[in-house]
Amino acid sequence: MLRKYHFSVLLLLLLIVSVGVGDAQDIAEQALNQRSELKLAAWNIRNLSHGNRTDAELRKIVKILIDYDFIAISELLDEKVLKRIQRFLSESGAEYDYQISDPVGHEDEDRRERYAFLYYKGLVNVIRDGELYPDAADGNPNDFVRDPYWATFRAGEFDFSVIVVHVDWDDAVAVKRAEIMKLAAVYQHVQEANGDEDDVLLVGDFNRNPDDEEAYGELLKLPSMTHLFRLPQKSHIKDSSLYDNIFFQKDYVTEYAGRSGIDKFDETDFGNDDDAASRAVSDHRPVWAVFRIDGGLDVPREPLVFGEKPKEEPQGETETVYITQTGKKYHRDGCSALRRSKKQIALTEAKQKGYGPCSRCNP
Repeated sequence: MLRKYHFSVLLLLLLIVSVGVGDAQDIAEQALNQRSELKLAAWNIRNLSHGNRTDAELRKIVKILIDYDFIAISELLDEKVLKRIQRFLSESGAEYDYQISDPVGHEDEDRRERYAFLYYKGLVNVIRDGELYPDAADGNPNDFVRDPYWATFRAGEFDFSVIVVHVDWDDAVAVKRAEIMKLAAVYQHVQEANGDEDDVLLVGDFNRNPDDEEAYGELLKLPSMTHLFRLPQKSHIKDSSLYDNIFFQKDYVTEYAGRSGIDKFDETDFGNDDDAASRAVSDHRPVWAVFRIDGGLDVPREPLVFGEKPKEEPQGETETVYITQTGKKYHRDGCSALRRSKKQIALTEAKQKGYGPCSRCNP
């Protein structure tokens, strides 16, 4: 029985039968342009390599992948296996493309990993090619065993950057905590690199449960930062841990549609046979979330402290802030986001026009 199938494949097949190939393609393209949502996933696919997966196993993986428009993949070992996945997806009627990182990990390791962003070409476009976080950005070249990888994309009206990370697996909890504590700096680095665009998602395998306050404390100090998955949810197929997650700032990623989940393929596809699921596919489950791409929810707003009532603007407020030609945030004078363009404006006017506060300069 077919578990999942990309909606556009079924649509195109029906249209071909009824109106012919040429007209069907035109109608299908129009339907894609009317899509209002993006389904995004993050997945650690265990030891994903060309030599470690048969075609039959890859088809099982593809049957899961095809349910998502965008997948951030970790524990990828080579590009050959990604090309095979791409081919199987194409045979299923869904054309995907990808961004892939250089190998990451200690130079003396026998096995170095890669990251990849796999995305549905009919819906997602690359705005900025993928790049590894410069580990020495803060003067310390050893913050991460596997440097995080990020890129910027557009789907419909939704511009977003995704950072994927695979935190080091080490018996010492302190080693894992140290990497997670540095992720706040990575997040801010990506926002800085993107100028006014603050829609950033941090995803991947963090190798610590999200209730580790010491590990995640710095990241959760960023204004309105949240994570979608919480204990007792589990992302490992043995229901032993919740290491996989999706983080973002609620006040900027307003496109989140309020729907997310953990794909328990081990139960639906393997009858809860954990060993078979791990060998053929992975010991991790994909975590996913849905985002609006029609622009309907991307309304900047001033961050609020939980439980605090919105502040009323005093009459005659004349505080001055600054905006840019293309951005949707207002800034303090001197903010690095103003390096491309700068226009003075009253704070009240900026808010009336729909501008929101910059997360870096906190005006």
